[in-house]
Amino acid sequence: MIRLGVALERHAGGGQTIRAVCAIPALTGSWRHVGGGLLQMPLWEFPVHWDRVSRPDWIKPGTRVVNNLRLGRALTGEMELDPPIKSFFCYNTNPVSQAPETDKIVAGLQREDLFTVVAEHFITDTARYADVILPATMAGEHDDMMFSWGHFYLTLNQKAIEPRGEAVSNSEIFRRLAKVMGFDDPRLQMSDQEQIEHFLDWDADAMGGIDMDYFREHGFFHLAVGTPDDRLPHAEGNFPTPSGKVEFKVEGAKNFVAPPFRHMYEEMQSGEDVDPLPGYVPPRESPETNADLGKLYPLNIVSPKSHGFLNSCYANEPHKIKSQGEQFVMISPADAQERQIREGDPVRVHNGRGSFEGFAKVTDDVPAGRVVATLGYWRSLNRSDGSVNSISSDAHCGLGNAPTFSDNLVEVTRVN
Repeated sequence: MIRLGVALERHAGGGQTIRAVCAIPALTGSWRHVGGGLLQMPLWEFPVHWDRVSRPDWIKPGTRVVNNLRLGRALTGEMELDPPIKSFFCYNTNPVSQAPETDKIVAGLQREDLFTVVAEHFITDTARYADVILPATMAGEHDDMMFSWGHFYLTLNQKAIEPRGEAVSNSEIFRRLAKVMGFDDPRLQMSDQEQIEHFLDWDADAMGGIDMDYFREHGFFHLAVGTPDDRLPHAEGNFPTPSGKVEFKVEGAKNFVAPPFRHMYEEMQSGEDVDPLPGYVPPRESPETNADLGKLYPLNIVSPKSHGFLNSCYANEPHKIKSQGEQFVMISPADAQERQIREGDPVRVHNGRGSFEGFAKVTDDVPAGRVVATLGYWRSLNRSDGSVNSISSDAHCGLGNAPTFSDNLVEVTRVN
């Protein structure tokens, strides 16, 4: 089976790459065999009432959308917004670490006319710029139901303790806001447990006839969609296409972001034409495709996730930093020699968007012309006030408006 992870799409041709990989099981006929297909995020297998979760009917027509990958431009005014964003509520994310063009985000968060509220466990790089920080509950302090990015289990998270101090869950924050703002729909005052039951489609075949009592007793449930020994959802085709087959050629398709990631809101999609067939799209930034830029910044950078952190979570924990090590930059012996960089030297990685510093790891594990630096480190805890995404472009790949974190040119220099 082909296991599609996260990051293959993070360059200009990433969407087309995913498309091409997804065609392989159809070309080989392996869909007919157990374990012969592919797996990424089985989002659509989970019987969730997305319309109940998101309530797109509450979104006024014409409501504008700002992609999180363009947050820096939106906050600094580079993106023409009328009226401009004057308030910003941030929860479940740390964009000053994780989003592209983080120097622009910081500049935007420093605006005197921007009112920023952050719900957090710690004073993260983003929370440092908040006007108000709301203490958020941790997983053991609230109820939740979780579907997975990579398997078919629904898992009930039952709180282990009552929230400490003034910490409240995201749901409770929104319940309080709704009450103060005069929104009286009963849905807005449902408890976390009531929401869990309301959001799941209990009548779906995938739920196997169970109810909430099953989760309270067992804690989890494997969707009734087959097992690793017999799952063959497409042995006879049955793909969600007009023909019921895998369609390599798709005429008239338009670019879009999957609705669950936009609260099921269909307006303001980018709508660019999509190539009818999957094909090669060259990198946006490379010495071969952008010679002038390549003369200034000749190295491509790849920024995978860190083993010791979960995105930027835990990156402030001393024991996690100890196991992960400080920010490092992997560089080939040839590129290191050209720049008079030795193992362990402090180095600066930079381009026209920003910079960050780390320690050189001279290794044959990366080829000449490439450097690797894992993300998740907090800029406030790094050698300099910068992190990997200080150098990242906010350009999208061709499908799904995905990020291009692995399509950036940089230069690396030795520093004191």
